[in-house]
Amino acid sequence: MNKELIKLLFSTASIERWNDLPRPVKFIELDKQAHRMIIAYILAHFEDDVDFYKLIHLGIAGILYRAVLTDLKSPVYHYLRKKKGKELDEFVLKNLKGLVDEELEYYVKIFNSDSSKEKRILSASSYLASKWEFDMIYNFAPDIYGMREIKENIENELEDYYDLEGVKVLSLKRKSYDFISLCGNLRFQKRWANTPRVPETSVLGHMLFVAIVAFLLTKEYGGNNYKIYYNFFTGLFHDLPEALTRDIIAPVKHNVQGLDEILKDYENFLIEEKILPLVPKNVRNELKILITDEFANKLIIDNQVKKVDVAEDLLGMRGIDGSLVKVADHFAAFVEAYMSINHGIKSAELLKAVDTLSNKYKNSKIYGIELSKYFSEGFLK
Repeated sequence: MNKELIKLLFSTASIERWNDLPRPVKFIELDKQAHRMIIAYILAHFEDDVDFYKLIHLGIAGILYRAVLTDLKSPVYHYLRKKKGKELDEFVLKNLKGLVDEELEYYVKIFNSDSSKEKRILSASSYLASKWEFDMIYNFAPDIYGMREIKENIENELEDYYDLEGVKVLSLKRKSYDFISLCGNLRFQKRWANTPRVPETSVLGHMLFVAIVAFLLTKEYGGNNYKIYYNFFTGLFHDLPEALTRDIIAPVKHNVQGLDEILKDYENFLIEEKILPLVPKNVRNELKILITDEFANKLIIDNQVKKVDVAEDLLGMRGIDGSLVKVADHFAAFVEAYMSINHGIKSAELLKAVDTLSNKYKNSKIYGIELSKYFSEGFLK
């Protein structure tokens, strides 16, 4: 990881979408990209022989591409791609030079020319995430000029992906659609609910940021492809139960004796009763593994979980580095607090969070990664 990459990723929390239309709420790019990756996870499980390693890398490449180009309207972007596609790619690659490794740079380079199943899944997911947002805008102000044209354009684009089984299933708007809608609702839940911050971040956007940080840390220590997959998607879904419980602020959660354990039991009940029944049957066991005890180190054998005490015990194995995902979660909180302070919006709670997390990881390592270099105010300056 490097500070410029982290700042670029976090900048998407400040990019407003649909900002030329009347909206019932703000729609943010980081949230949309998180929703897109969740939808891609579901769509991919309806298909055979999906390369999830490629899906994740292409997905992150697309997020970086969007972060560099900021808030170009979709019709403008597509027009520019037709006229100056090569130049756009070169501009993005130039801005990412030195920020990403050679492998991720390669995926950015091929992002717009790739025609694989993985890219089609990501493209369909992007349109579905956009449609989810736009449906709300359309219902809010259907008679505004241009609304019907936008609606038709999105629906026409989606029609090109009806060869994907998951797109057809989601069009029914039944269980699987309810799941992605439940996930989408997490964009309305703000983190640090009682603390003013700039930029604000939602639970949904936070989950993607954690997933990408977990991905970067896994690559830094040389984790295998299984680790890339499991650590990324554990990060992406780690706060999913909050769609039903809402985000409970840390001082309450950790300082009321016994509350954390009661909440965890309640979350496990909701996972079984409310969340898992919504997803396709072939996803249920894996999703349960991802979101139950999300910060535990787990070895996965024959779709069963064995917990281990030390993360390093999982080196080279098929498993989840839960302790690494927890580091990513804490790092995301550190960035959220630090960046707000840096923008001049600070409070005792934000200052305390930065100080507490800096001290917590002052002499800490995971897989040989010196964590103090990241949990330092100097890292983001």
